[in-house]
Amino acid sequence: MSTRWLAIINPAAGRGRAARLWPRYAAALAARGINIELQATAGAGDASRIARAAVAAGGVRILCVGGDGTVHEVLNGLRDTTVRVTLAVAACGTGNDWARGQAIPREPRAFAAMLAAGRTLAHDVGVIEFEGKGGREVRHFLNLAGVGYDAYVLEHLPSRGPRALAYLAAVAAGLMRYRPPLTQVTAGDERFGGRYFATFAALGRYAGGGMQFAPRARADDGLVDLVTIDHLGVLSTLRRLPSIYDGRLLDDPAVLWRQVAALSIETDPPARVQADGQLLGTTPISIHVLPGAIDTVVP
Repeated sequence: MSTRWLAIINPAAGRGRAARLWPRYAAALAARGINIELQATAGAGDASRIARAAVAAGGVRILCVGGDGTVHEVLNGLRDTTVRVTLAVAACGTGNDWARGQAIPREPRAFAAMLAAGRTLAHDVGVIEFEGKGGREVRHFLNLAGVGYDAYVLEHLPSRGPRALAYLAAVAAGLMRYRPPLTQVTAGDERFGGRYFATFAALGRYAGGGMQFAPRARADDGLVDLVTIDHLGVLSTLRRLPSIYDGRLLDDPAVLWRQVAALSIETDPPARVQADGQLLGTTPISIHVLPGAIDTVVP
């Protein structure tokens, strides 16, 4: 593999963790003879713009330094190109759920060794179409998209404090207030529905800072894992939290799991939608998979 990479760093990722850790990553990469051109983002949308310009200029190896939100932006900067791109991720955000699912090393020297080894995975990419402010919009995602309580929590997430703790606090605080919409899901030849607490379409196992909403998901099988969770009482939901963290969620009779290539979701009333932890628009949505659409560097 070529040793030259464009590194796109979000200095604000992880409440400044990316900026603090980058000198250690840079030193470890240099020790491995990996040449880096560094560009920093200054605000929302910059990572997409930089990635798009890099590919247009002939760059095909991009190192994303940040969290899941930065990865999401970089991926969407690449969505209009037909050039085959290799993406590596130095996990310096708060949740780092995609990196957790792929066992990406956090220690800089171990990460540099992984990058030097050059093993890649032909990673699926999810495509989600949703209702935006100006009509129908399309976004790509690498990890997980959701409708329901996860998007509700993101919408009400406190802007201050450690994000991982804030997320867990928002999960607990919103249970009394949340009213799930009536949901209809079409997946292959099946159509089903109910008042679901949440509905997930996953390529990766983790979301929400380590919660396993799709413990059997694979990033290279050409399928999306569809998971629906029935709306339950507050105490019943809280009792299920351990199973979300330890990977037993799919054993619950209140959970439906399918693996499909495409699906659509409608809700009444319209509900907020998130992908890779980023709030998008609202339902109705449709999702399909682009099998093996991007190469990602993995251990």
